[in-house]
Amino acid sequence: MDYRMPLYIQLQDIITKKIEEQVFLPGEKIPSERELAETYGVNRMTAKRAVNQLVEKGYLYRVQGSGTYVDKPKRTKLNMELSAEDRNTGITAMLKKSGMQGRNIVLGKGDLEPSDYYAYYLGIGKEDVVWGLHRVRLSKEKPIAVEYSYVPKKYFEDIDETDFEKVSLYDYMDARDHLPRHFNQELQAVEAGEKEAGLLQVEKGSTIFRVTYIGADRNYTIVEHTEAYVNPELIEFHYQTEAVR
Repeated sequence: MDYRMPLYIQLQDIITKKIEEQVFLPGEKIPSERELAETYGVNRMTAKRAVNQLVEKGYLYRVQGSGTYVDKPKRTKLNMELSAEDRNTGITAMLKKSGMQGRNIVLGKGDLEPSDYYAYYLGIGKEDVVWGLHRVRLSKEKPIAVEYSYVPKKYFEDIDETDFEKVSLYDYMDARDHLPRHFNQELQAVEAGEKEAGLLQVEKGSTIFRVTYIGADRNYTIVEHTEAYVNPELIEFHYQTEAVR
């Protein structure tokens, strides 16, 4: 056990991993709180707190006088792969890959005022127009992410004519031969601010993920800067890399 992290959170992670890896199957009784405490070297209150949290989150349920059992999955997590090369890492693509249905709510779109910040990150001149798209991404009507995307308008002159509640941004960019294929990505755990908490339907101050990435097309021309806030209850991230030989 890593004693730098609260023990009940570590125990939650251990039990959750056993559920996700099907060591504990739906409907199966898990070890008692006393057995968990003895196995992992924690006290009974720590084990009880970990189990209580997992009951609240829907991973487990209790049967009076019988014990605690693994609940049937109530949600499917979307697996997002963090990669630097040749992948469509857009949420729409990930939803399709996972067999999940999704839709978008457009919060706002249009040309931005000149900005040194976006000009710098997009590798364009300050005189070049930056076009922005703010969206909430939903799966099964649950908000999974809030995305703030910015692109150089000179590569997408007809972008204002596209309905991004129905069309994937990456499908549009692909049709204009500027699909992001190379990425510089950063993942952080942050506290949900009032705006993002409301849009994601989570508690203000709760932990969410912030993913910032810059995407370049096949010619390594920067075509996108996106900042996304995602619900960790509905999305998990995987990073894949290859060893240098």
